[in-house]
Amino acid sequence: MNNQNNKKPNISGMGALPLIIILGLIFGAGYLLLKGEIDLPFGESKTIEVRRLEGFPVKVSRDIAAEDEKIQKVITSEEELIEFLASIDKSSKLTVGEKIDFDKEYLVGMATKVFKAGGREFKIKKVYIDKEKDELLVSGRLKRPDDKCVVTQELNSIVDLVAISKTEKNITFETLIETYICE
Repeated sequence: MNNQNNKKPNISGMGALPLIIILGLIFGAGYLLLKGEIDLPFGESKTIEVRRLEGFPVKVSRDIAAEDEKIQKVITSEEELIEFLASIDKSSKLTVGEKIDFDKEYLVGMATKVFKAGGREFKIKKVYIDKEKDELLVSGRLKRPDDKCVVTQELNSIVDLVAISKTEKNITFETLIETYICE
């Protein structure tokens, strides 16, 4: 009898191992290429969502330059929000037009010192995750006119508020100053 005709190749055991290795390499490479862009269902999320509040930044006219310090605050409750806004605007005209769910997000507020002249702009530009210090860095940008610009004389402050997803990280602030030239 001829036994060579009855032998069939056994691919069920040997062929599966290279296939498993190839699929593992594909998924591993895909994970490394997309790392940080996709939230996986396991592990701590490394992203902080940031959204701008409607109506901010806003310039607030001031009657007196009583509080000449800038204000930088993480706001974690409705009471802290009311206190923050009242510290800037004694007339209580400054309000937030939307309901904030402080169980899901915090507000980050920055207000400039009181300026005696107009022509300035202020805005929270970015919120960074500083991986070395394991904290958030809120970066604001103040644009101010150079000394040759003609500006109006008015007491004012500029206030900006953004919402960030709730976090346990320490939050620090920086303000970058940019001078623009008038023609």
